Amino acid sequence: MSENKRRRSSSTGFWGRIRQSARHIENEAKEGARRVEHSAAEGARRVQHDAQERVRNMTPKQKNGWKKAGRIIGTLLLVFVLTASIFAGIFMAYINSAMRGKVEVYLDEFETQVSTELYYQDPDTQEWVMYQTLYMDENRIWVDLENIPKYLQDAAVAIEDKRFEKHHGVDWKGTTRAILYTLFGKNVQGGSTITQQLVKNVTGDNQVTVKRKITEIYRALELEKRYEKDEILEAYLNEVYFGQRCSGVMTAARVYFGKDVSELTLAECASMMGITNNPSMYDPFISSWTRENNRERQLTILSEMLSQGKIDQEEYDAAVAEDIQFANGFTISGKYVGSDGTGTEPDTEDTTDTSDDTASPADDSTPTIKGSNSWFTDAMITDVAEALVEKLGITEKVNSEGKKVSAYDQAINMVYSRGYKIYTTQNPKYQKIAEDVCYNLENIPYTSSYTNAAGEQVEDQLQIALTIVDPTNGYVVAMIGGAGEKVVDRGWNWAVNARQCGSAIKPVSTYAPALDDGTINGASVIDDYPMLLNGEVWPRNANWRYQGLTALHTAIAQSLNTCAVRTNLAYGVSNSYDFLVDKLGFENLTYTDSQQVGNMALGGFEKGVTTEEMSAAYAAFVNEGVYTKPRTFIRVEDANGNVVLENEAQSTVAMKNTTAAIINHLLQEAALNGTGYEAQFSGMHIAGKTGSTNSNKDRYFVGYTPYYSCAVWAGYEHNQRIVASGNPCSAVFRKVMSAIHADLPDKDFFSCSGLTSVAVCADSGMLASENCALDVRGSRVYTALVAADNAPTAVCTMHTAPTYTVNMADSDGNVTTVTGSVLNYQRELIEGHDEIVVEDAFMMLGGWNGFFGDEADDDFNMPDGDHDTTVAGPPDTTDQPSNVDDFIRAG
Repeated sequence: MSENKRRRSSSTGFWGRIRQSARHIENEAKEGARRVEHSAAEGARRVQHDAQERVRNMTPKQKNGWKKAGRIIGTLLLVFVLTASIFAGIFMAYINSAMRGKVEVYLDEFETQVSTELYYQDPDTQEWVMYQTLYMDENRIWVDLENIPKYLQDAAVAIEDKRFEKHHGVDWKGTTRAILYTLFGKNVQGGSTITQQLVKNVTGDNQVTVKRKITEIYRALELEKRYEKDEILEAYLNEVYFGQRCSGVMTAARVYFGKDVSELTLAECASMMGITNNPSMYDPFISSWTRENNRERQLTILSEMLSQGKIDQEEYDAAVAEDIQFANGFTISGKYVGSDGTGTEPDTEDTTDTSDDTASPADDSTPTIKGSNSWFTDAMITDVAEALVEKLGITEKVNSEGKKVSAYDQAINMVYSRGYKIYTTQNPKYQKIAEDVCYNLENIPYTSSYTNAAGEQVEDQLQIALTIVDPTNGYVVAMIGGAGEKVVDRGWNWAVNARQCGSAIKPVSTYAPALDDGTINGASVIDDYPMLLNGEVWPRNANWRYQGLTALHTAIAQSLNTCAVRTNLAYGVSNSYDFLVDKLGFENLTYTDSQQVGNMALGGFEKGVTTEEMSAAYAAFVNEGVYTKPRTFIRVEDANGNVVLENEAQSTVAMKNTTAAIINHLLQEAALNGTGYEAQFSGMHIAGKTGSTNSNKDRYFVGYTPYYSCAVWAGYEHNQRIVASGNPCSAVFRKVMSAIHADLPDKDFFSCSGLTSVAVCADSGMLASENCALDVRGSRVYTALVAADNAPTAVCTMHTAPTYTVNMADSDGNVTTVTGSVLNYQRELIEGHDEIVVEDAFMMLGGWNGFFGDEADDDFNMPDGDHDTTVAGPPDTTDQPSNVDDFIRAG
């Protein structure tokens, strides 16, 4: 029996045998028609022969009388034979045409649509929990008869086909009545057995005609010859339509009662089976009067079950007395108790199901039960469909209407109708948190306007997108693809469509790979000073200011474009491209990007990147330098539990763990004191980096905690300039991630061996000397985290103090000899420095001499009087460095 059930789930199982039966029926129908015609002709010949024998034995007078009678009888017989032949021919043609219709065309293409179930893993119990079904026209979850309550089976038989166990597919009494009603112009009333209804449901033949009825009868008779009653009843209960887009008892039980069908009580079984007669009349969700109709129908079914001996009086009385509660909060008696137990009745009833008893599920336009997919679910469906195309080798085909159907569209149909079980990576709690923030436009209070094709000014809402990834396994746990309420399934999803990320790319495209290969170290100093590109100053910083020699941590925290460009050039633009593509899984980058330092260092890509890519790339910093490709699903199984797709983790060591640790250290400062300060929330370690593009058309923030990585993008659909107070992305990050981490204990990012902390000079990146602390701006010494195998070893040569002796005379002519030192602090400038003044120029252009000694003033001012000193002259800027490395000081 279980083997038969398994066969039914495939196109060559249960329904394949129906197709064979249909062909067999057609052949028998043709043969039957030929036999009718032959029998009629043979009977006429025999009658004629007998009459001729009698005439031979008669007298002449008798013969005359019989001749007249014979002619009359012969004429009548001839008419009868001709009529019988005509009717036999018509009948044969009628049956032939009937059997050549849907049998040949529809059933060969027929596949039962079974809804796909989506699961998430409960983080506390680790159990897989079903949270949503996907379906096309028919929302159906197949359930074996043994898991369907006997009460529900008996209710179906009692009200639909009380002689189900006795007949052979057709109840001739009811069928005759139905045919006569049709012939006399009345509607068909009853008469269809469960077997016939099953035939009608699976073939889709709903025409109210004798032709359809005859075809249905033949199919039903043949069906009963080949299948057990239990098999037919199981198929019927999984096919019958219940309204609210529910096909079959499992989805109906979930929708109407919020429980598994196996958990239904007798009263609930009777109520639910009552819907099938006419969902628009008996659906308890539609209105109070349909709920009253459902109650009357329920009582009728219970009465039939009692009279047919399927339940006893005690069971009947208990079921009648039970005031069952529907999933919409109403009881069958009309009371509203609500799912939350408040008993507060809603202002309006549930939406109307406009279907009728003859409508197919596709005719039911009720949208409320199906609901809308989350942004995560939309992305997951796409991922599964693309994986199916690749795994199964699906190619474009031409359908029965002559239209081309792409491989992707075929895969989408499979996702919705094959009864898959998809085990997803979503955390519904986190998804709900993200939705609560991003659906509320008060959290994104920015709009702009654009001119449409008609020349009209149209208001445009600032869009938001985010993706949250678990760094340890690549699980996408939540995703948002737009601002405001989601209104359509599988629409445009900003989270997985590429946009510009600006400076948010710097840590992954430039600083991490340059640290990893030793181009820089954690103490490096980079010249925040522009270049001349085609005669123009480039790049410009956001504040249009330049600070000169700048420590790496400051360059990152303040998002200095000049420093990113110089570092990327030193590391290699094409190397940067390879690192993003090969080590961090970026898929939208182009050859043009690989040739342009502006693209690779500043995030001005030809196509852009997605929040999913950015979140996963930053997640590698949390996961000790190991990148794991983001994934929305883990496994896909078919209805029988066979694995269709296995989406295992794909991990790559993108960088050394020491590199990841240094980046974590640097980006924590960027999030705390740098451009990402708006993303901070208390009680959790946070690191991250902002980003923006030319004309401020895109804003970005990618941040992470020891638990999750989150990339947020903001922008307008029509690319208007973003005018906002602060960074909208940082604000959204803070609201979403603070709620997600509310119950998570704070912890630090990982630590590893191979790191060391050293005191270095902020101007040279070399080991600090005592002179570095005597800079006129204050001490230039700070502690940097560096990899032990790439730590600075030389002492600062920028801050030097040559000794000197000077004789100083007072007003009385007394001469005092003073011994001291001169702080010689120099830097190099590129061509054009006279046009571009940096903030440290007042002490660096040509070198600056600072006096200090045993009796020097605290403010380091040179004393009055005659000085006998030796000072350094300005550096020679005639020969410019030929390599950008000269502008990066790594000790």
